[in-house]
Amino acid sequence: MRTGVVTPEAVLLDLPTAGIATRAFARVIDLVVQVVVAFALGMLVVLVGGASLSPTLVYLLLIVFTLLIWPIGMEILWRGRSVGKRIFSLRVISADGSPVQARQSVVRGLLALIDIYFSFGFVALLSAMFSPATQRLGDLAASTVVVRQRRSGAGETPVVFFAPAGFESYVSELDVSALSEEQFSLIREFLLRVGDLDPRVRSHEAMELAEAVRQRIHHELPASVDPELWLVCVAAAFQWQVGGLLREVSLGNAPVAPVVAGAPPRSAHR
Repeated sequence: MRTGVVTPEAVLLDLPTAGIATRAFARVIDLVVQVVVAFALGMLVVLVGGASLSPTLVYLLLIVFTLLIWPIGMEILWRGRSVGKRIFSLRVISADGSPVQARQSVVRGLLALIDIYFSFGFVALLSAMFSPATQRLGDLAASTVVVRQRRSGAGETPVVFFAPAGFESYVSELDVSALSEEQFSLIREFLLRVGDLDPRVRSHEAMELAEAVRQRIHHELPASVDPELWLVCVAAAFQWQVGGLLREVSLGNAPVAPVVAGAPPRSAHR
């Protein structure tokens, strides 16, 4: 199943949504990890000096750490992932397609007490069943979705995005660190299917997507550069500076947008 995530710039992100079963299996793995962590911490407290502490206090602290601090901290540090999500190639992202924020992870973690732990997952199941994007209560409150990330080489044709001729310096200076893997995948999919689009639709989608990316990386879209060509520059910069489907190191060629009149931008900075 896929979900259409609309950015504030009205660009549709067609992302593969994580199914209920996959999320459930990932959650089971996370629960096992949490139990192991709680047991290890409990043993550590006993060995270090648990006799001097109130058993009730120790029990409450372990519950808070295991059910709140651990999962929330893990999601923040791993940028929307947990042990279970990592195994099943899942990631939590904002509903607008951007990386999940710390405050959103906190909201998801707090509401997990209700829709997962206290209700034994029943509330989360009902919410996911009636949500088009299989969002649990915490996702709805935090405006997040859980998506599947493709494994490199699995169902994907590896492709290398090269800087267009004359734009090598521009691409090397372009800061795309704020771009997420999901947004790179969106650019990639668009560039790989431009040949199948109606010219007017192609031009419109390129402009909309370029504007969304421009706002995300806080960079001005050069007036002399075609939006589609600029997206090729962004894809090349992201792939070699940040990664992007493991840099898609296998041989391949990305479609190159038509070069428009005008020299390459002189600087990649605002």
